[in-house]
Amino acid sequence: MPVRTLIRGAARWRPVAWGALAALCAAACTSLQTGPTLTPPAAAAAPAPSAPVPAAAPTPEATLKPQPDPTDQAARRLLAYHEQLRQMAPADVAADITRLGVEISPTDSTGSPDVTLALALALAHQHNPGDLARAAGLLEPITQATKPELQPWQTMARLLAGRIAEQRRLEDQLERQAAQRRDTQHTIQLLTEKLEALKAIERSMTTRPPGAPTPGAPPTASGTESPPAPKTP
Repeated sequence: MPVRTLIRGAARWRPVAWGALAALCAAACTSLQTGPTLTPPAAAAAPAPSAPVPAAAPTPEATLKPQPDPTDQAARRLLAYHEQLRQMAPADVAADITRLGVEISPTDSTGSPDVTLALALALAHQHNPGDLARAAGLLEPITQATKPELQPWQTMARLLAGRIAEQRRLEDQLERQAAQRRDTQHTIQLLTEKLEALKAIERSMTTRPPGAPTPGAPPTASGTESPPAPKTP
């Protein structure tokens, strides 16, 4: 085959080759631009809500109310009565002492502990002679008792007994001081009287006229002093 014929055939197929090459390039560019479609990862599933825990049923012990302390109740009652006594007139205090004394047995001086402590407190508040000794006698059986029903009152009974004992000690000290003061005043009065008597004697000696007999010397029959007796050799 002549060379010229080959060149002419190649010249006819050249546009077709260029068109095919251009189509291939366009397809390649399109595939590069679009690229593979990435699927986003699925979101993590939310945890299922947990079932509510049922509340525990209250036990019978939890529903019961706490029992009040007997010692605390006794202290509160006595303090409330003490505040009441502070606001009462002396006549009302005496009437209350009479009322409380009726509730206590006169034979053994026993009664309910709250009444006994109230009476002892009122007696200590009145400050009459003998009241402190009576109050101390009322408190002694409670402070030394071993019965369980008296134990809530023993704390306040011991406190009140200590206060009464201190008050009695101070009153005894005041009475001793008053007695010493009375003795001192009596001694001063006696010394004053003796001093006045000595002053009276001194005044009488300085105002006696001449020739007057000395106080205490026996007068003679003529009213003059007897001459001294002569001395013997």
